[in-house]
Amino acid sequence: MCRWVTTTASALLLAGAILTAQTGNTADQNTPAFEVASVKENKSGSIQSNIGLQPGGRFAAINVPLVGLIRIAYGIAGPLGPSSFPDVPNWFYTDHYDILAKADANVTQEQLLPLLRSLLADRFKLSLHMEAKTTRVYALVVARRDNGFGPGLRRSNGECAGPSDRDSDGCRILNAPGLLRARGIPLETLTRMLSGSLEDHRRVDDETGLTGTFDVDLRWTPDRAPQLPLDTPPEIARAAATLDPNGPSLFTAMQEQLGLKLESKNQQIDVIVIDHVEKPTPD
Repeated sequence: MCRWVTTTASALLLAGAILTAQTGNTADQNTPAFEVASVKENKSGSIQSNIGLQPGGRFAAINVPLVGLIRIAYGIAGPLGPSSFPDVPNWFYTDHYDILAKADANVTQEQLLPLLRSLLADRFKLSLHMEAKTTRVYALVVARRDNGFGPGLRRSNGECAGPSDRDSDGCRILNAPGLLRARGIPLETLTRMLSGSLEDHRRVDDETGLTGTFDVDLRWTPDRAPQLPLDTPPEIARAAATLDPNGPSLFTAMQEQLGLKLESKNQQIDVIVIDHVEKPTPD
């Protein structure tokens, strides 16, 4: 069984493949599609989301916003914040949905992408295209002239191949408000975690020139006090409860604790442009 699990504090676990553009509101008869699909709004207010493939061609996405479904359908590894889609309605992020669908045979992760794109086109009337756009991004660079690390960044002897390793010895990853702790990760993974922690989720590119894997311990004070639901995992709730209101900002903490910094720059990148989207038709 292929399975993803995520919370709003850990967007890493929805990593995808290569972005493929699709236009048009509905799928034609030659486009792969689920045999049956149910789409219902989830009003639980829970922080927990659950997404996965199951035997028999079954797909389930529980308590997932439309932006999360787009990330999976189009294979986007990093977070997508409001700056990614500046002209979409607020429900695009705030409304959550439960989707249960079934294909006519077992489905691989690669085969899921066009099926989910067809579902979004059919039920959300979603159409989009790719467009080259100059936008502000961050470059992750070494902050110190001697290229030294801060106390919170150390080279690692291990390697965490992916989210499935997050609970194994030496591969624990905790990404909570004001706290980032990881073992055996490449800096590419760190950039995605940092992007998810930024207020606007701006893209972060690794320009440090550092290779290999690292252990990371970073603590800062978010610009806004986190508002956590009642079912927030205990370790994330504990991290939020111990935030120092007088602690450093994320930018300051990175330089002091990691010896790295974020530099803002203009860069032309391919971005998703939403041409049309509607709330899903009821079952």
